[in-house]
Amino acid sequence: MQNQLTTNWKNRSELNQITRFQLHHKAIRLFVLIVFLFSFLLLETAFSEVKYTYRRTKKIVSMLEQAVVEIESKGRDAFPQFRVEGSEWFEGEMYLFIYTIDGVNIFHPVQKHLEGQNLYDLKDINGRPLIQHLINKAEKGGGWVHYMWTRPGEFIPTWKSGYVKKAIMPDGTACFVGTGVYNVRTEKQFIVEMVNDAIDLINARGTAAFAKFRDDSSPFAFRDSYIFVFKDDGTAIVDPAFPSLEGRSLLEYEVIRYMIERIKGKDVAWVSYLRPKPGDVKPSKKLAYLRAIKLGDNRYIVGSDFFPAKPIWMR
Repeated sequence: MQNQLTTNWKNRSELNQITRFQLHHKAIRLFVLIVFLFSFLLLETAFSEVKYTYRRTKKIVSMLEQAVVEIESKGRDAFPQFRVEGSEWFEGEMYLFIYTIDGVNIFHPVQKHLEGQNLYDLKDINGRPLIQHLINKAEKGGGWVHYMWTRPGEFIPTWKSGYVKKAIMPDGTACFVGTGVYNVRTEKQFIVEMVNDAIDLINARGTAAFAKFRDDSSPFAFRDSYIFVFKDDGTAIVDPAFPSLEGRSLLEYEVIRYMIERIKGKDVAWVSYLRPKPGDVKPSKKLAYLRAIKLGDNRYIVGSDFFPAKPIWMR
């Protein structure tokens, strides 16, 4: 009897151990599955819905969109609060500027002498008509415009990125509200907007638009990012960085073959690959945003790329 009880206890103990092992194994498998699905969803979100990555960019966008709400509800009565340095509207180099849709400055907290002046033809060092670009972007629903500008107290122009939106005051006056920051990190949204604007221009002008992508005064370049165009057979059409390649087949380059494969049967694609940064030997991650467009019998791939900033733990 004692032996039978001992045997039964051992059997139950072994059964419990097996059961616990099976449950533990299932839990691990479930955890791995959840992690995989979560990672997949994050990846899909990152590549399908472009969102701002950096805190500074998010702050700029949030501030300006709140300012638009203030202007549309209060009109010019909202302007005095925008002049208060150290407020949510005016922090260091981040402040608001406001123009009418025909280019007349009606608010500038730093350079008050500009108020009342028509600056429609104002250009940066590359001949880029920045006020006109800001107006065009505001009329299209808002977004980013990049230009070269001299920082106060400095002599050499540097990249400045302006975020702009259109506002309608209570009296019906149309204006655009903007803010600009120097040397902001490149966001995926910047690249998406640049490529989308290029597609809009191609739809409007056809192949005549290609010359604009080579023009330094156009909005189609920012830092080391620019618009490139090639056919889906690999023939280079526009390459501002390497104009000697235009008209030649690029199929000898693995990255071009990879891009063609990634966008095959699609209208839009993100591509990630490795390339050395200018002056570096070690390859770094580079992201390219591609869109395909059909003109007559030809299918063109229009894109731009950039080196995303490394996370702080990888620096």
